[in-house]
Amino acid sequence: MSKGSVFVSVACTILLLAVIIGCTPHADPAAPSEASNEVSKHSAVSTQRAQQSKEELVLSFYKDSSLNNEVKVRHITDQLAGIDWRKMNEISEHQSMEIIEYLYKQRALIPSESFPNVIKGTAGLDGALTESYDALMGDLFTRDRTAMTRALANMDKANRVQGIGGIGYALSYRDPKEVKKEIQQWQAGQQLTTAEKDVIRVLFAKLDNPY
Repeated sequence: MSKGSVFVSVACTILLLAVIIGCTPHADPAAPSEASNEVSKHSAVSTQRAQQSKEELVLSFYKDSSLNNEVKVRHITDQLAGIDWRKMNEISEHQSMEIIEYLYKQRALIPSESFPNVIKGTAGLDGALTESYDALMGDLFTRDRTAMTRALANMDKANRVQGIGGIGYALSYRDPKEVKKEIQQWQAGQQLTTAEKDVIRVLFAKLDNPY
């Protein structure tokens, strides 16, 4: 093959490669897909929440107007175990009472599986805050005695005593004899464990001496 023919052949090959490469689509590295954007946003939100305290999380959920009451209550009660209401007052400009009153108004939306969190959420309560929180626990007990008694029976001693005390105090605003009668009627149809029976025994004692 002559030198001229070789040159023409090489030139044609280079031209063909250039056309093929030019026609191949390339992803724009500066334009991530929508899916990637959503993953990044979700990851950023998750990271931010992981760095927040329980008090900050409860406050953020309470203020989130995009959440309906059912979702908001669930998110808040998920974070109640170990919360300190004094710290909440410090970071929220004294909105602890407002948040507790909100939970009380929406108490029908608190699922029974959240009862242990509610029982463990009493740190930093005093005065009017204590009364409002006790009223919440008392109403939850009245609504579902089985779930609340089970939650108290499975609690560590400190939280169990605190929870029973709060419930007993709230229920003492009614006629203690009538309250005991209702609980005894409920208890007659239950197969309670030894720990659950002990919860009821201590609760009865608290009804006799709520202070």
